Amino acid sequence: MELVKVGEKTYYIKNATNIGIYKIDDKDVYIIDSGNDKDAGKKILKIIEEQGWNVKGIINTHSNADHIGGNKVIQDRTNCIILANNIEKAFMEYPILESSFLYGGYPFKDIRNKFLLAKESIVTSIENNIPDGLEYFSLKGHFFDMCRYKNK
Repeated sequence: MELVKVGEKTYYIKNATNIGIYKIDDKDVYIIDSGNDKDAGKKILKIIEEQGWNVKGIINTHSNADHIGGNKVIQDRTNCIILANNIEKAFMEYPILESSFLYGGYPFKDIRNKFLLAKESIVTSIENNIPDGLEYFSLKGHFFDMCRYKNK
């Protein structure tokens, strides 16, 4: 994983699922998506710690496991908030919903894996909680309440 600066306050970490970083001040950052599993989360934390930053929160674009897989380990280690929109919040709090939705019922063991079943996390609604300087737009399609985030 490599940290790349793309704007005054914005970075991304190169990964199979790229990870956004938004700096709200000299020390505090929000992560945008967290990769596919706890190992991705640990690598993200290592990069952030090397920069001397603190994780204020994670903002998820949507609830597919490859975008939320690192949420739990990051939240457990930093006590950060996790922000998501509407039904995506429910899928993150009850990740069995993703594989159940795709399968059409309680998923059989072979599809209850890290690619379709992230660890649950405690999620706060993005409504009225988005960090200053960011705005979001609904991108329904790929998943129920997928969002896009950008600087104001």
